[in-house]
Amino acid sequence: MKISRIVLAVLFALAASANTLRAVPSLPTFSFHENGNGQLELPLLFGGGVIPLPGTLTSDPGPGGLASALAFTAHPQVAPFPVGDVVLLDASGHVSDILRFDPETSPAPGAPQLIFFYSNDHAGLLADTGLPSLMFSNTVTIQENAYGPTIYTPGEGQPGFSTDSPLGDSFLIFSTPDTGSTLLILGAASAGFVFLRWKMPAV
Repeated sequence: MKISRIVLAVLFALAASANTLRAVPSLPTFSFHENGNGQLELPLLFGGGVIPLPGTLTSDPGPGGLASALAFTAHPQVAPFPVGDVVLLDASGHVSDILRFDPETSPAPGAPQLIFFYSNDHAGLLADTGLPSLMFSNTVTIQENAYGPTIYTPGEGQPGFSTDSPLGDSFLIFSTPDTGSTLLILGAASAGFVFLRWKMPAV
C-alpha cells in the first residue's frame, strides 16, 4: 500500500506538470530551440492550435549576418515584425544568444519573414554558429534564463512586436533543448514524493 501511494503521488505530479506546460497561452507564443524545433502556439481567441515552424540553415541578409545560420519562417498577417536584434546575456554579462528579426521578403500581408537564432554556446546544435559581426540599430538586451526558456515579450516598436494580436505576442527562447520543462517535471515529482513521505505515518 505504501508503494502504491508513492507511485500515485509521482504520477499526479508528473501529470500536473505536463498540463501546466501545455496550458494554452494568452498571447500568440513563438518557441524557438537551438536544435531547430520551432512552433507558434495560438490562444483560444485565435482558434487555438499549434503551427510547427521547423528551422533550417540559410544565409542571413541582415547586418553582419552569417552565410549559414538557423532561420525560422513566420508569416505576419497584418504588418511585418519590426526588424532588429534581441540580445541575451548570460550570468557573466556576455552575449550568449541573439534572436534576429530580418525584413520581410516581399511587401505584402502574410509575406515570409525570417527569424534567425544565433547561439555562442559551441554545443554542436544548429544555432551554434557563432554571432553576427554587426547588429541592427533596433536592439533589445535581456537576461538569459539559465533554468528554462527565456521569455521575451516585445513592446511597440521593438523587434518582434506584432500588430496581429491586440495584446502583442510572446517568444520562448530555448538556449538548450527542453531544459526548463525537464527540470519542472522532475522538481514536481520530487515534491510529490517528499510530501507523501511527510504525510504518511512511520511503520
